[in-house]
This record gives sequence, C-alpha cells and structure tokens, in this order.
Amino acid sequence: MNGSLTFARVLSLAVVLLWQPAVASTFRPIPLSTMIERSSLVVVATPISRETHWASFGSKRRVVTDSTLEVAWTLRGEDCAGKDIVVRTLGGTVEGVGQIVYGEARLTLGHSSLLFLIPGRDGAYQVLGMAQGHYPLEPTGEGDWQLKSSLGLEGVLQEHLSVTRTLAGRLLADVPALLKSMESAK
Repeated sequence: MNGSLTFARVLSLAVVLLWQPAVASTFRPIPLSTMIERSSLVVVATPISRETHWASFGSKRRVVTDSTLEVAWTLRGEDCAGKDIVVRTLGGTVEGVGQIVYGEARLTLGHSSLLFLIPGRDGAYQVLGMAQGHYPLEPTGEGDWQLKSSLGLEGVLQEHLSVTRTLAGRLLADVPALLKSMESAK
C-alpha cells in the first residue's frame, strides 16, 4: 500500500505541475487581395500610448485597448503621415480584470508595425483580420525594415492561404509595389 500511495502522490504532483489550461482560437485565412480590397488604411505606425477600458458589444461588456499610434507612412488610404490615430484591439486589463483574445494583434509601445486598418467604433480604427493585419517591423541593419508575423497567428486555418504567408519576411521597401500590383490586378 505504501508504494501505491507514493505513486499516487507523484502522479498528483505531476498533474499539478504540468497542467496547463487549454486555449485555442481559429480563424479563416485572408489573402492579400482581400486585405487590400477591405482595408481603408494601410500605414506604418508606432504606438505611443494606450488606455484600456470596458466597451459594450450588444449586451456584453469586454475589455478593449485603445492605442494611440503616430503614423510615419501611409501606403494606402487618406494620407495621415505625421498624425496620430487610435487603434482599438480586444483584450487588456481593467480594474484587475484581464481578458486575452487569442488571434488579436498585439501592438507594442514604441515598436513600429505595418497595419491594415478599417474604421471601427467611436472614431477608432480596428486591425483588419486581427493578427493577420499586423506586421511588426525589425531593422535589417542595411537601412530597411523586415516584416515579421504578428504573435497569435497559431489559430489561422489553412495558413498557406493567409496574407501572412505573402508578407512575413518581406522588406518594407518592397511592400508599396506589391500592394500596387495587387490593386491593379483587380
């Protein structure tokens, strides 16, 4: 009996230490042509501040984060270079309550990104396709920037059809010509 009790304790301890909550998110891939067609604004911008608060969606309240971004370059839509815009994403922490939305774009203060945006509520923009419309930029060391995949893309179904497959890894300098060629192909 002593051996059985020891085994049960070890098994219980292993379950406690190794248990992780299951999380999943799935969403449909969006091709680049659809991102261009549906976005009203494509910009390179840097978050300079953010505020989290409660917002109502029908009868439910959700935590949202409003990030103020300084626009450096407008690639599509109304030119707002040098201006600030507000981008609302789902999730954040308010009054000790945190909400995580898997698949949502994660805007990092001080870190520039290429963003595909659509008009949202209250004058704020939303990232089209959630994380599929957000590309953090990393310097190449050669005077250009490389587009990286946004975090939270694990849930994309048929990832090979996603815009991420087309854009991640490209140089920012190549993006305007790519967008233009896709627009003229319509």
